[in-house]
Amino acid sequence: MGTKKFTQFGTFIVVIFLPLFLLYTGLFKSVFAISPDTHIFLALIFLICLLLFYKLTIIVDNVKVSFRLGIGLIRKSYKIENISSCKPVTNSIIYGIGIRRLENGWLYNVSGLKAIELSFKDRFSIVRIGTDRPDEISDYITRIINHDSSLDSKGK
Repeated sequence: MGTKKFTQFGTFIVVIFLPLFLLYTGLFKSVFAISPDTHIFLALIFLICLLLFYKLTIIVDNVKVSFRLGIGLIRKSYKIENISSCKPVTNSIIYGIGIRRLENGWLYNVSGLKAIELSFKDRFSIVRIGTDRPDEISDYITRIINHDSSLDSKGK
């Protein structure tokens, strides 16, 4: 199996933060009675949020499952050999968007409620990665996990 890349555009993040960024770049500064420094500061905050969370890309190969948010400053990788299972899930709306600590792990999400959930052999925590294609990604990762485990059992 080769490398596959799955990208989800962060519609929610862009719809919220792009107008806020434009608002504070000075387009509407006459509407608000705040200093120019505050406009610049707020515009930078919204720009940083846009760059960090405008998309989420999941990359799967025979060795690892990795993902990166936005321009790639936030990224994580998990070795296939450490993953016990992957399944499609639907997040509660309460979990929201962004990076969230869950009661039993972490959620990384830029849009929507659908995700894949990775469970691990060496720990009880899980990782949920938001995607608009959870069934396809989960099936692909599961096939890789099963293929690797069958190779290990043949070698023993």
